[in-house]
Amino acid sequence: MLVRYNADQQTLVVGPYVGILVSSYNAQFPQSPFGPLSPFFNEVADICRKRGGIICAFRLQDVNWDAGIVRGLVRRGGVWRQRVLPLPQCIYNRLVSRQRERSEQMANWLQRCKDANIPFFNEHFLNKWHVHSALQDQESASEHLPAMVRYQSLEDLRTMLSEHRTVYAKPANGSMGRGIIRLRRTQEGYQLARPGGFGKTFSSITGLHQYLSKQTKGKPYLLQQGLPLIGLHGRPTDFRVLVQKNRAGEWAVTSMVARLGLNRIVSNISRGGQMMTPLQALRACGPWASSVRPSPATLKAVALKLSVLLEEALPGHYAEFGVDLGVDVRGQVWLLEVNSKPSKTANTVPLPEGVEEPPRRARPSVVRMLEYASYISGFPRSAKTKTRTAAGKPKSKKNRRR
Repeated sequence: MLVRYNADQQTLVVGPYVGILVSSYNAQFPQSPFGPLSPFFNEVADICRKRGGIICAFRLQDVNWDAGIVRGLVRRGGVWRQRVLPLPQCIYNRLVSRQRERSEQMANWLQRCKDANIPFFNEHFLNKWHVHSALQDQESASEHLPAMVRYQSLEDLRTMLSEHRTVYAKPANGSMGRGIIRLRRTQEGYQLARPGGFGKTFSSITGLHQYLSKQTKGKPYLLQQGLPLIGLHGRPTDFRVLVQKNRAGEWAVTSMVARLGLNRIVSNISRGGQMMTPLQALRACGPWASSVRPSPATLKAVALKLSVLLEEALPGHYAEFGVDLGVDVRGQVWLLEVNSKPSKTANTVPLPEGVEEPPRRARPSVVRMLEYASYISGFPRSAKTKTRTAAGKPKSKKNRRR
């Protein structure tokens, strides 16, 4: 653990001590209490401990604000055990339920965090319409935004399909490609397609609207302009860029991967997509209608710019965004979606045949999240610097932690 002196209260403070808010856990399975997310939480806790900190995972009901304590899970010796600890110095929000996050209990809980001066980051799930609305009036962002309207009436559908041959109907609060429907205007009428090969045709816009109204069941849906994105063998390709705040509290790109869809509608890995390196995708995918082709560096720059602008425009405290970008056949870069709770599975780009997997190292995304958590907890970590010995060989030297 690290120690700093609080001059105002004349006390020594030990940390960093990071809380992770989860929807649920099962303490009866101490080796994997978080189900599929257990490997991620294990990695976070183990790396934090090696670096001199502590992680405590807990639920909303585990906090006693009046007593200033939390009863959560702490990992020691490869297992998670319940412990009673003081309130954390900062909290990383990994709730998986949008409904619970929007509840009155959560609103009151968040206010208690603010009253106690406990930074709470990744404050909310993002709604696709709120993201679009936040960015559309910013000139440097609007050039990357496809046309989008809220689907509330027949006229919304008619207008979008008259202006764009292909339109995607997307749940405003959806994730992982669920609920996406592709709509296409043809000479005979309209085509509707879902992931998995389901298709249906309509002779009139009214018939299409009536069918969609039943399918969406009153859930908020958006209509988004279809884009002529590059792909491979008819499979769509997009680029997931993970943008996080770093050890200095500034936005930085942590990683980027290209995702090749299993079908012609979505490219999410959770829906059967395949991963490639961005450079591989930009070289292999097509077709190209011009000589303008963005580089991986360009995609990173766009994702970084949009993340900075989005945080400025949205209320709340965010420290990581999964930014999904598309590239069309003319080389234009488009924003497809932003996720404030990006996936934490251990998917990686497949290695070429015959190449052995290197020894497992800490995920950069985990390290960066912990560095930011240390920063806002009052224990900023200095970057490693390299000096040279008299023989001219590089020698790693760590700056003294403040």
